[in-house]
Amino acid sequence: MKKLITILTVLLFVGLLFTGSPWAMEMPKEEKAAVKGKCPKTQVVGDVNDCMRCHVEGSFAVKETKPDATNTYPNRATKIFQGKEPFGYYVLDEILPDPLKEYLDYLEWKGIKKAVIELYSPGGSLFGAWRIVGIMNMAKSKGMIIETRCHGFAASAGFLIFISGSMGHRSISPQSSIMWHELLSFKFLSIDTPSSSEDEARILRSLQDTANEYISSRCNLTKEELDEKVRKKELWMNGKQAYEDGFADKLFATKKD
Repeated sequence: MKKLITILTVLLFVGLLFTGSPWAMEMPKEEKAAVKGKCPKTQVVGDVNDCMRCHVEGSFAVKETKPDATNTYPNRATKIFQGKEPFGYYVLDEILPDPLKEYLDYLEWKGIKKAVIELYSPGGSLFGAWRIVGIMNMAKSKGMIIETRCHGFAASAGFLIFISGSMGHRSISPQSSIMWHELLSFKFLSIDTPSSSEDEARILRSLQDTANEYISSRCNLTKEELDEKVRKKELWMNGKQAYEDGFADKLFATKKD
């Protein structure tokens, strides 16, 4: 009988253990009440119980954070550099007008008056480039300085955007390259007639003249000289040549190691 009572007692204890017995459950830890105070290092007012979110244990040094950690950028290409004269930085590799407009609108909202656009682009849509140039001109009309830079290459539509920076603020590395050419038309399984070919040539010539007239207004070459340089060929220039012909205003300094 005693043996049976002992077995039943053990089974009852095990059952309580797996069915939520108050003796088996871990008692909740007492929550600390929030205590407001000012950090002596950061001067930030907050809950003193959360001090170690900002400080390193042991040394109590302030944890390192990015200077722009509080910024929520509109896209991946946008960056802001803080300082005495803060400026925006944007790397343009694709001819996409909307992200660049978001970038310039963001700087305007932040009250930043200088925008850097680094060109690293093989080109793209002519009409996309013209829209970007128009967006840049709108920002410049509001007092923003737009500095264009080229460290690698800016070709075709990318070239148009590079030369459209604020005059005096178009910078290029001596070894980088820029390129302009006659416009290209791509067609798939096209059937043409003499009349349609003539119409297409007339449209392309009009677009080319518009572009070359604009480019000549941004450099030291006349439209006629530019027409000749790109006729049936591409015009490639390194940074030094671009500077000499007025496509760029500044050469990035180079020093020997």
